[in-house]
Amino acid sequence: MSQENINLVKAFFDAYNARDSEAVDRLLDPDAEVTTLSARAGLPARWERGATRRYFDQLDESWADLRVEVEDHRQLGERVVALGRMRGTGKASHAEVVRGFATVLVVRNSRFVRVDTYDDPRTALAAAGLSDG
Repeated sequence: MSQENINLVKAFFDAYNARDSEAVDRLLDPDAEVTTLSARAGLPARWERGATRRYFDQLDESWADLRVEVEDHRQLGERVVALGRMRGTGKASHAEVVRGFATVLVVRNSRFVRVDTYDDPRTALAAAGLSDG
């Protein structure tokens, strides 16, 4: 497993949890394709310059404290799958939500060219060419 790629993934999720849009943007290739769980619901998947800040602002409108906790990494070549949990409290409902997630990140030249998030880890592992066993 490439420790450099794992370090990039850790930096990405640290920046995500800190809502540091500049750090996230530095890790993304300018032509990166990003599909979030929100994008799967109909929002555009192509990540444009400035999209990170808008994305974080939208998250913070709905969530008091949404964070991701990466529990495991799997790697196949330039693809890394981060597996873990999302935790947050809805601002309107005050309900605490905990759900599994998996993100497939494709690394080229020390930047992410593709980031796809799934709510089913098995689907993410299959998309990356890995098994859950």
